[in-house]
Amino acid sequence: MAHELWRINKSQAVNITPIVGTISWSDDVDTLGQQLSFNTAYNDHRYFPQVSIEPGDTIILKNKQEIFRGTMVTEQRNGAFERTFTCFDPAFYLNKSKEIFQCNKVRADVAIKQLCALVNVPVGNIVAISAIIKKIFNAEISSIIKEILDIAEKTLGVKYRMEMRQGKLFIEKQMDLLIKGSFLLGGTEYDLNESISNPSRKRSIEEMKNSIKLVNKEKVIATVKDNNLIAKYGLLQEVQDVSDEEKSKAKNIASNLLKDLGRVLEESSLEMIGNDEVRAGRLIDLVESKTGIKGRHLIKSVNHTLDKGNHKMSMQLKVI
Repeated sequence: MAHELWRINKSQAVNITPIVGTISWSDDVDTLGQQLSFNTAYNDHRYFPQVSIEPGDTIILKNKQEIFRGTMVTEQRNGAFERTFTCFDPAFYLNKSKEIFQCNKVRADVAIKQLCALVNVPVGNIVAISAIIKKIFNAEISSIIKEILDIAEKTLGVKYRMEMRQGKLFIEKQMDLLIKGSFLLGGTEYDLNESISNPSRKRSIEEMKNSIKLVNKEKVIATVKDNNLIAKYGLLQEVQDVSDEEKSKAKNIASNLLKDLGRVLEESSLEMIGNDEVRAGRLIDLVESKTGIKGRHLIKSVNHTLDKGNHKMSMQLKVI
């Protein structure tokens, strides 16, 4: 099955693929949600297919399964014969809407479900997250969810990823989002690693922290160090404030921070043949001999481009 782009409004669903040129979609770990853009030819000749695409219409991109579902937000006319449309998935509304939300010693997963119910966000699946949340939030809905997950990650040492799929919110453990990437060529399936091009790799201790110090009301309550790293690279210390509620977990929080930051940080970028399953926040195993890229990587950002049936993608990656 080839990629298809559909426009849906209250009256009908229309396959607009025949009039669409280039389609691109992207997301980033620092933002919640995907963005999709596409352009269409336009001609007022009576034999040219006329399809109305209006702000607020639902746009769906699908292949073997649904890849993107969102709202057309912006139309740009470029001259007389081309239009460009920009769409965002339902996370657009979570990024644009604020809420006041109080958590009174509830589990993180329960808190997120309560918030979603309050603001009418459909939930697909939220994994069990045992961290206890006690806080009053006043922020964008997406920021509240991110902060709850950040508290859970610091406490539990587990990373989570939130995604919108088919209009519903999913929150899962990052470790469970491993992509087994492949592509088809001439009816034969190949590993995605065989399509790597333009690889770049950077290793740096610039963001390394080998000593973590946690402070509450100007009093040090936990310190964790990696003496081997300090001896090799010199002291690189992080100091963070923790709340009264986090004091009892300070040692655990410091240990998890050290585990995350106490290493040589490695980032890479590359291009590949496109795979619909590749999204920011998911994991992928890579091997590339020229630069030495090897191992399990977090996809920090990805940009897909579909042009005349050719699907390509570029990625920013981080070794985990």
